Amino acid sequence: MRNKKVATAVLFLSTLVIGACGNGGDSANSASSAESQSSSEVTQSEEIYQNMYDDGLILFESEKYSEAGGIIDLLLQNDLSEYADLEAQAQELREKISSAQVETIKEEPTYELVENSAYKDERNSVLISEDYMKATGKSIMEASDEEIETWLASKEQETSQPEVSQSQSNSESESTESSESTETEESESNEPALTPEEEEVFVLEQVVALTGISPENNQFFTSKLDEDTYQVEIRNSHEVDGVEISNMVGMFEYTLSTNEVEKMNPVTGEYEVVDPQ
Repeated sequence: MRNKKVATAVLFLSTLVIGACGNGGDSANSASSAESQSSSEVTQSEEIYQNMYDDGLILFESEKYSEAGGIIDLLLQNDLSEYADLEAQAQELREKISSAQVETIKEEPTYELVENSAYKDERNSVLISEDYMKATGKSIMEASDEEIETWLASKEQETSQPEVSQSQSNSESESTESSESTETEESESNEPALTPEEEEVFVLEQVVALTGISPENNQFFTSKLDEDTYQVEIRNSHEVDGVEISNMVGMFEYTLSTNEVEKMNPVTGEYEVVDPQ
């Protein structure tokens, strides 16, 4: 059963701590080392920002406007005061992306239905759209609000029902056949299991903590792929010229057993490990 939800470029620059000991020559060397480190960090930052812009441009030219808008929005959240030209290019690109999104959305035959819907976020979610299609055989963009409401209520009811784990049943059966068990196994068996809702909340908290993406003004959607892996979609919605735009902040996979987050590269479609922020 599945349940529903380009990372923020927050740069944690290392602080160089230099012991003030020795003679004046040591101080000069320390100052030189600090300047070199600072220069290296500036260069690294510029490369990261430039790569974000380049990826955004590639996505825009590929007409992947949601992903392009998401990565350029993330880029412009950084302090680009030292990179005026890049900031101007990014702002110009964001305007082009927004204009293209508005034009594309207005041309959709379901435009009026979606704009007047109480479930805009759900309709724009990739994960929810996929689940709705699998459950009903119908596009969520063509569904009425009443149909979506009924489906969501059904899913919530399924999630809240207690589940009997097959692995747990097998474990209990095996324990009757053998009295041998390690202390580790005994300890784990005594740990209270999380409910589906608690596990989902835990996953989202870990994704926020590991990626540094703020939950404020973002929408989160989850899908449980297997017993150990969740897929997490993060989007940001805002209005442009009276039309609601939903940008893809990122698509992630979180592994419970390793506490590891991977993010889909929107250009290549491949998942890459996210370094904890």
